[in-house]
Amino acid sequence: MKCQTLALMGCLLLSVGCASAQNQVADKEASAQAVLVPPAGISSSPEPLHAFVFSPTGATSTKYPAVVMVHGCGGAYGRDGQLNARHVMWGEYLATQGYVALMLDSFSSRGFKQICTIKFNERTLKEADRVGDAYAALAYLRQLPNVDASRVALLGWSHGGGVTLDTIGHRPPKALTLGATSAMAAGFNAAIAFYPGCTWRNKNPDRFHPYAPLLLLIGEADDWTPAAPCKELAATVAARGEPMQIVTYPDTYHDFDSPALTAKRVRKDVPNGVNPGMGVTTAPNPEAREDAKLRVRAFLAENLK
Repeated sequence: MKCQTLALMGCLLLSVGCASAQNQVADKEASAQAVLVPPAGISSSPEPLHAFVFSPTGATSTKYPAVVMVHGCGGAYGRDGQLNARHVMWGEYLATQGYVALMLDSFSSRGFKQICTIKFNERTLKEADRVGDAYAALAYLRQLPNVDASRVALLGWSHGGGVTLDTIGHRPPKALTLGATSAMAAGFNAAIAFYPGCTWRNKNPDRFHPYAPLLLLIGEADDWTPAAPCKELAATVAARGEPMQIVTYPDTYHDFDSPALTAKRVRKDVPNGVNPGMGVTTAPNPEAREDAKLRVRAFLAENLK
């Protein structure tokens, strides 16, 4: 794999080539435990949030670092009503790397299945509305006996990637800050966003200040959430000396890490994207997916020591 690296004031800007709900847990999710995450006065959800916990095998007395995972606009589940293949893959992968991974469902408790086919200005659930969900999941994980409360990261895809940026760009809620010496001590220790929307954030970069190390991974051919604004935002943030990295994959589209995708597809049912009304492209890139796994592993190992 060929890789070109450009260092920008502590940021790694890389272009890498070639390289419903709780009662519906299927056999393929046998490694995940279905749980309910209380809103705890942090989340705006009217009911407890459905979630699935993937845990490392081994001694139950061990305290592991953890990762909260937040889904995109398509929700947590596939067409069969089970956790979709990407979420199962990442949950199992993180567990094998020694992390407790919690896959959070922000939609079921609010009566949504998906919001991809709804125009941005008509959506009643925004990225910012899900920030409280992420922090409620953090609070839940911290009380588990096998989780190290001081080492928890956030990972999201697409709409969930935007949730990740919103979460890491604002101070944690007061319920989590009591006794904490810093935003990172109160909140997440690291964050990873797969193909988030960066356009409006890049227009107002002075308002975006990640309080913990942040890694973005996105395809350069993405016409749903374009890479260019993310690259510009990362460069601006890095120039301020703040901890942000971005990895871009040439000739790669949205959802590139999904193991369920077998071919390139134009989704005409999605009204948003770079060319509204023309559809958006999703396509698999197995080599980029495997590279992303390695980068996520290295990033978490470095920041959840």
